[in-house]
Amino acid sequence: KSSPSAAPTTSLTTDRAYAPGRHDASFDVGGTMRTAVMVVPEASSRPAPLVFAFHGHGGTGAGMARTSNIEGVWPDAIVVYPDGLVGHKGKTDPEGVRPGWQTGVGESEDRDLALYDTMLTTLQSKLPVDADRVYLMGHSNGSAFVSLLLNQRGDAIAATANLSAQPPARLLASDPARSMFMAMGTGDPVVPYDNQKRSIPLAEQKLGADPNRATVTGYLRSEPGRGGLELATYVYPGGHAVPPEVPQLVVDFFRRHTLSGG
Repeated sequence: KSSPSAAPTTSLTTDRAYAPGRHDASFDVGGTMRTAVMVVPEASSRPAPLVFAFHGHGGTGAGMARTSNIEGVWPDAIVVYPDGLVGHKGKTDPEGVRPGWQTGVGESEDRDLALYDTMLTTLQSKLPVDADRVYLMGHSNGSAFVSLLLNQRGDAIAATANLSAQPPARLLASDPARSMFMAMGTGDPVVPYDNQKRSIPLAEQKLGADPNRATVTGYLRSEPGRGGLELATYVYPGGHAVPPEVPQLVVDFFRRHTLSGG
């Protein structure tokens, strides 16, 4: 695993903050200032892929950046690690006093869907974002938000990665068909594996993925779907925390898929 970027952190107040490097970003969302860690790659002649990575309940964007380090394994990508807000009540936080993400339409007046819309619009106006390569990754509650985003904003999303929490049947039924990466631990004490694995056959049906044509490498199983779609599952003998090898696997998966090509 590559070491996290040591680039200096600056405040996103002028266009200078969109220069290559690591920044503390702020976005005005209906009068509320929302924050994120943002990493901008060196300038290139090609538009850049864009990855949003959402932390789990009680986490932070900075913590997600430390543990996943997407920019370290994909230096060409613009990577954004947003911060959630308090208010979402989760299994480990029934009072909702720790930062998290909405998981249903209308929750908290859709403040997180509005954040995503603002971030995407802002970055597309300030940076050379490749509209064909916008990706989402999330852990736990952040993964649940990724599932909601795919359902509600999927027309502009190329592929998703759900870590330690999988898309529910109610969303998968109406999701657009996009290539999906699912990682789950067989000993997960927060989101039980027996619950997570139920999403696999639903995703296979959604993507037209054929388990009989799967390629298996260690814990990684890749099933080809229709029209270039892919279902990748990484089932590991562990708990709720994401194994350190997963970010590289997710980046490799994202690289294989574009909005126009499956």
